[in-house]
Amino acid sequence: RFSLEDLLAGPATSADEAPAGAPLTVRFRPKPELYAKANDAVVLLREIRRLGKATIVCDTSAVPLISELDPEGAYLSWTVELDPAIEEASVREIFEFVVFDCDLDIGPAPAPVSATILTLPEPAAAPTEATAAPVPAPKVETATVIPMAPEREMTPTESLIKAGQAQQAAAAGQQTTIRVDLDRVDRLIDLVGELVINQSMLAQRVTEAGIARLSEVAVGLDDLEHLTREIQDSVMAIRAQPVRPIFQRMSRVVREVADMTGKSVRLVTEGESCEVDKTVIERLADPLTHMIRNAIDHGLEKPEDRLAAGKPEQGIVRMTAAHRSGRVIIEVSDDGAGINRARVREIAVKKGLIEANAQLSDSEIDDLIFHPGFSTASSISDVSGRGVGMDVVKRSIQALGGRISITSRPGRGTVFTLSLPLTLAVLDGMVVTVSGQTLVVPLTAIVETLQPKKQDVHGLGDTSRVIAIRGSFVPLIDIGRELGYRQEEADPLNSVAIMVESENRSQSALLVDGIIGQQQVVIKSLETNYGHVFGVAAATILGDGRVAVILDVDAVVAGSRADAGRSDTTNRKRNAA
Repeated sequence: RFSLEDLLAGPATSADEAPAGAPLTVRFRPKPELYAKANDAVVLLREIRRLGKATIVCDTSAVPLISELDPEGAYLSWTVELDPAIEEASVREIFEFVVFDCDLDIGPAPAPVSATILTLPEPAAAPTEATAAPVPAPKVETATVIPMAPEREMTPTESLIKAGQAQQAAAAGQQTTIRVDLDRVDRLIDLVGELVINQSMLAQRVTEAGIARLSEVAVGLDDLEHLTREIQDSVMAIRAQPVRPIFQRMSRVVREVADMTGKSVRLVTEGESCEVDKTVIERLADPLTHMIRNAIDHGLEKPEDRLAAGKPEQGIVRMTAAHRSGRVIIEVSDDGAGINRARVREIAVKKGLIEANAQLSDSEIDDLIFHPGFSTASSISDVSGRGVGMDVVKRSIQALGGRISITSRPGRGTVFTLSLPLTLAVLDGMVVTVSGQTLVVPLTAIVETLQPKKQDVHGLGDTSRVIAIRGSFVPLIDIGRELGYRQEEADPLNSVAIMVESENRSQSALLVDGIIGQQQVVIKSLETNYGHVFGVAAATILGDGRVAVILDVDAVVAGSRADAGRSDTTNRKRNAA
């Protein structure tokens, strides 16, 4: 059946007039294996929504009666209509780790029927003697068309009004920006932090009250949690800025240092559009300046030395930025001679940092340059030789909650990698208990958790222990003893081991009494409100109102290794005596 407006609407748009970017449709049906591997369909859908405008429809037709429902089954499926600007490759990247655990169909959306053309039969010709009697034409409903009056010509005033309305509509479709004072943004972030704390407290009260997980209160609380996280992400995006300005500022540093050293240097930057918290960007200027100066002065060779080594006369310093695993990764690399490990080891022995017969790996030798006052320069100049540089860089990066690591190959160059948090306001952490104290371990440092077995734990010296994990031995660090909560060693069989990765990519196992769960926490500066405490990066307020400290994983691991090294040295001296 057709209305008069349909008949007067004109012919349908042809295929040639279709928009260039066709919208995509995603049909996603998880399998039980997806949930068994600790994946969450809601998280995947949330990532899709972050790509752009998306219409998500959940299909619950496969959900059985409660009496027939399998708690480990998967009954829901989703259909997502995406904005034409979203690329298919970006969507497939979200599902790349669960593609075998779901039924996934990504393709162009079905073309909508824009108009229907009603074809009326042609009038039958008059029958002739030679032709048979005509077949009666099918009965067709006809519509009575009311003649339309000729369109009246608009007056000049009406034309101006219509033109103004068109301009307003066009302006409304354009993106607009406003200038907001930074203090107001910081205040908004603080309020969002308080909202996160109150939401955690409410969740704690619901759990303590024993309210069923599927009750309306619990479901509403889950919705509140998702809404709180979306608000937090939106507010954090306000403070996010691209690293382009600070990368561009390094061009001047490269020119100045190149002129001082008489070297030909070209700066290459990648990922300038990568966004990070404004506070992080402001505090990155000095560390990056030190690293650029170090790369040119210590890393790159003189032009004649490069030519003799078969390299181009012009050296390259490269700066890249990218998002990876919820953090910002910034790399500063050069194509120079690499770290002279023999020279580094010689200076470390002279300064008493290591013993002459110490057995160190390449990465451990490289890490020696982060010691205060350490310098490989043979003379003092305007660029280097003062022993102030990489130790300052390390402290600055750690103050931002980040890590720094080195990768160097002789004759090929050196890469300094900075791993920084996206924001300094909140973090996702694992809440654990140690000697009656509650601590938060950042999730970005956690690799896995496991229950130690008796045959896997081995002693090493008088005070050190290691744990065997898949054929390799990993240092076992008692957090309670390391932080001074207790003097006696914890029993590994009654504890939980948390595998963490420190700044030099080495792994260690942290021994804790138990795990409470995963929680998003608001970071509160401990140094601003109290003072510096070894092994503690910051503090936070938990859902029950208690104050918990956020563990500084790198400091604890480094302190444990230093204690083990001093113990081994004492034992060797005792044995020699």
